[in-house]
Amino acid sequence: MNPPLRLALCAVLLSSLWTACGPSEPNVPGKPVDTPTGSCQVDQDCPDPGLFFCDTVTSRCQAACRTQEDCTAEKRGEYRIAECDGNPLGCRCDNSRCRVAQCSADAECAVSGQVCRNGRCGAAPEASAVTACRVTPEYVVGREGTSARFSVLAMDAAGRAVVVPSGAAWTALDESVDGGGTGVESTFVLTEATVGARELVQAKVGGATCTARVSVLGAAVVSGQLRAVVRDELTGRPIDGAAVVVADGKGAVTATATTDASGVVTLAAPAEAGSVSVFHQAFSYLTVAHEGPGGPMDLALPLRRNPTDRYGGYKGTFRNMPASQDMHTGIVGLSAPDAVTDLSASLVTGPVRRVAFTMGGQAREATLPAGAYVVLPGSTLQVTDVSTQGLAGVCGTEASVTSGACGTRTAWALGGDIPLNALPLLSGGTMDVGQLLAQTIPLLRTFSSSVVRDVEFGLEVTPRNADTDAPDYGDQKHFATVDHDFQTDQRMELGFQFAVRVPDLPPYRGAWMDSAAVLGAVRVPGRGVVPLGLGMGVNTNPVDPKTDTQVGLPGPGLVSMRMAPAHHGLEGSPYELMITASSSAATDATAGAASSALIHRTLEKLPFDPKGGTPVAVSGPFLPAPEGARYNYNQVAARGLEGRQLRFIAAPVLPAATVLRAMFTDRKEHRWVVLMDVARATTGVRLPVPPTGFDDRTYYGDTVGSRSPLGMQALVVRRTGTSSGTAVNLHGLVDADGVDLEHLGELTVAWSALDYGRPLVRWVEPAEDGQLVGRGSKVKVRVSFFRVGSNPVEDDGYVRLTFAGGTGCEGQVPGNVVDAQGQVELLLPMNCTGTGVELTATLVDTAGVELSPPVWSKRTLTIN
Repeated sequence: MNPPLRLALCAVLLSSLWTACGPSEPNVPGKPVDTPTGSCQVDQDCPDPGLFFCDTVTSRCQAACRTQEDCTAEKRGEYRIAECDGNPLGCRCDNSRCRVAQCSADAECAVSGQVCRNGRCGAAPEASAVTACRVTPEYVVGREGTSARFSVLAMDAAGRAVVVPSGAAWTALDESVDGGGTGVESTFVLTEATVGARELVQAKVGGATCTARVSVLGAAVVSGQLRAVVRDELTGRPIDGAAVVVADGKGAVTATATTDASGVVTLAAPAEAGSVSVFHQAFSYLTVAHEGPGGPMDLALPLRRNPTDRYGGYKGTFRNMPASQDMHTGIVGLSAPDAVTDLSASLVTGPVRRVAFTMGGQAREATLPAGAYVVLPGSTLQVTDVSTQGLAGVCGTEASVTSGACGTRTAWALGGDIPLNALPLLSGGTMDVGQLLAQTIPLLRTFSSSVVRDVEFGLEVTPRNADTDAPDYGDQKHFATVDHDFQTDQRMELGFQFAVRVPDLPPYRGAWMDSAAVLGAVRVPGRGVVPLGLGMGVNTNPVDPKTDTQVGLPGPGLVSMRMAPAHHGLEGSPYELMITASSSAATDATAGAASSALIHRTLEKLPFDPKGGTPVAVSGPFLPAPEGARYNYNQVAARGLEGRQLRFIAAPVLPAATVLRAMFTDRKEHRWVVLMDVARATTGVRLPVPPTGFDDRTYYGDTVGSRSPLGMQALVVRRTGTSSGTAVNLHGLVDADGVDLEHLGELTVAWSALDYGRPLVRWVEPAEDGQLVGRGSKVKVRVSFFRVGSNPVEDDGYVRLTFAGGTGCEGQVPGNVVDAQGQVELLLPMNCTGTGVELTATLVDTAGVELSPPVWSKRTLTIN
């Protein structure tokens, strides 16, 4: 790939963090107007070199500063900056320039009797401007005696987001719920059982009134029975026709029943430790390890829709980009329900497009995701159209909500301009990705953020390729249209620079993780997590637990980041920092990618602290990767596991209340999620066979019956969603007491993940059938997600080569050499010759037993 494009496409490398790389310096409200002082060639040509510098790009004098005082009227005298004087917060000295200070919370503007909107202090919006509102969640199912928290989103006549400081007036519409008051959110207690769902909670903002429906279940559960409430995780609606299965410790089904129209089912309680599972074709399966009589008997079990059965989102264009010779680049997305559970890989990246262009008289080609734009001066690369996809959720029509045919999310974009003179520093030769991104961070001073809070889109049934069965997202006629414009107040500078103190990075496979990415975001009720900024640190010199010292910061373990304030309807939403440690050097092709994250939720406002004098301290430690999990795909015992047993070979070193979350994903990206407490890690859980009519999603779904990839997460969950909150174990999450899996993303404060994938073996040499090789020569295969070795705890096994046909080829040849790319060499027998000899490379465990389902690859050769 053309080196400058590596920088433009670094957004792809950070797609799991819902963020991007690509700076800009747009015209934004409140940016100071530079004093016109004529042309210049050097700083000395300006009126006062202490207060100005010569911008050699424009040959104009620009207002400069070294300290905050240099931006004040007292210091600048006749060269004072009017916009700084007119701003209640004054100006900041940001990268040697005086820039109008942004606000990030109403409290910063309280002294002047104003509120913070779009990064500026101003008059509070009038409630009379609100013509429509929406309560979130708009549908709640809960048990008598529990509570539910509601928020309100308001819009004006043009559909634009409005944040009224006083919020809404809340009212309980009958005695089934108890609550009220004023504010942007309110908590109601569910006091009396209802028959079905009714409009019970009302919010009034200005002239707009909106309601939420609530279904209150009786508190009593009959002795000897288990009640389960199954609902859509992202809409709150009950799921009719879901099969709920209770299984014993051997995975044998002891009770089964189907949910009714209210999503409720009652069945015989488990008599011993085992599991409770929920199956529905349109949603992910869910299995929860259950402790039998000692476990909860009233369960709330939310399911998430299959992410690729339907598709939709928004498409648009980046308009009115500056007429400069900088490279314009960035990426767009839709807010995610949370930053913990996995999104579909095909939805995150979207369809890719191959773009042919010319540069310097040479024909070139770039591969761009649908959500990325790049305009490269001096070339024909002019890609400004973008599209991105979102998950099913709520919208205007109930029929569309219940069928999963719509969603409403926040459209976001990060991007802008990269000066071409900055590119050579980042494009010479080969470069570690982490180092590339870390060197990109200084350019973030000119990034900007663009958001549209309420984007409603439709979802159509996903067509699939007739040959590969892969989803085809090409037809986007039904996508909503959202454009991002450089020349309007839709965009906001990443005006806050500060440092984050990152705890010691965790180890993985004998080495410290070597990078730490910081995602700055807000969590908007009913819309999800919206990225607003980014930081990046590396751990390469020295290699130790701390990120390397960054330019301008006082020591190691500090990561500089840039972030925009909540703006354009996001104001008042809580800020979050997610710090994700990952590794590129400590992994190889035989092992899955590991990561570990901490989520910081106590920022009431954003600091401006470029030198890191008072860094944001994040509570640790990072969780280690959840290594050592095994699953037996068969119904009979094998490899030290009982039939269909998922467990850890050795107890993972994790906090006591950690929840373990396993995910099997078949070829259609349909999932089976399994939950258990870390205390049960070495005992595990035996999965039941799905009821008749349901596919077994632990299998990939191809014609050879291969296994599905496995991923494992470890999560620390706390009741307040902060490090000081009370720990919540699995029973606390599934018990229908109001704190449940539906809020998992809000309550998780730390998580780690390991992609176990699925073991594969592929031929490398010879590359094709029918080739001629010499007797006794070496052949090569490559394995992935399979650790070659003889240690039954740390390793998976080895490659065995067998023969069909030929003479002198009898016997089995084990492979015993592996490199960082997972390549294994095998030596052919010296006496083996023949035409059409079939060689089969098979994966076997450390005891020499073939994996089941089998994993093999064949090659037919002539040997002489």
